[in-house]
Amino acid sequence: MKNLPVSILSSTELFTTTKRIVGVSKDALGDNPYVVKLCIFIEQGNSDLSKALGKTLTSDFTMLLYNMDAARDEAFIGFRDYAGAFTHSNKTEKKIAGRLLAAIFENIGNTIYTLGYSVVTAKIKSLIQNLSKPEAQMAIETIGAAEWLEQLTTSQEAFEATYVGKVDTKQTTISPLIKDSRAVITKYLNALLNYIATNSDFDSEKYDQIRETIDEIISEAVSIARARVTHKENVEKEKNKAST
Repeated sequence: MKNLPVSILSSTELFTTTKRIVGVSKDALGDNPYVVKLCIFIEQGNSDLSKALGKTLTSDFTMLLYNMDAARDEAFIGFRDYAGAFTHSNKTEKKIAGRLLAAIFENIGNTIYTLGYSVVTAKIKSLIQNLSKPEAQMAIETIGAAEWLEQLTTSQEAFEATYVGKVDTKQTTISPLIKDSRAVITKYLNALLNYIATNSDFDSEKYDQIRETIDEIISEAVSIARARVTHKENVEKEKNKAST
């Protein structure tokens, strides 16, 4: 099973990732008393973490993040539907282009906007990367969708900048309750992951699928966290260059 470096996750990322892991674990291994017990401890830690985070962040900032997320959701849906409309075009070139773009959206997920902030961020960044490939760029040009790609890109960048600000705000106002909650979550989450990984070696039929699902969740969480850390480091480098 992939390693989950909890220390690089913000408290919000840890909460979201943990909630997803617990959910899939209970769905797959709900008949296992040990797994259920670990999940209960993890959920209690998550509950305490959520309460602590609520005390460190103003409602205005939360609403701003919500609005930013809504803007990128609209860009995603608009682009998806616009490309989809051309899949039935009576012009062969545009039909091919529409189908190529529609396939890219389908591969990422046509309803990713129903997922959590961090998951949507990872998927949209992957979508933008795929839409930037030469064949996708040609298709975009063929159906005149350049403005939709720009809207999707700018809305994602705006959301990410706001999210980074939110994370920084939380980290500067961190309370003992947050530290304690993270410690509890980390302890029992590691126990859960180790248990599943170990049992997968002995009962692959029962544990391999849940192990693969959790690995995917971990990969998404780590990629987002590392991207955030890299972004912050780059910003600091630029500030240092400007000051010299």
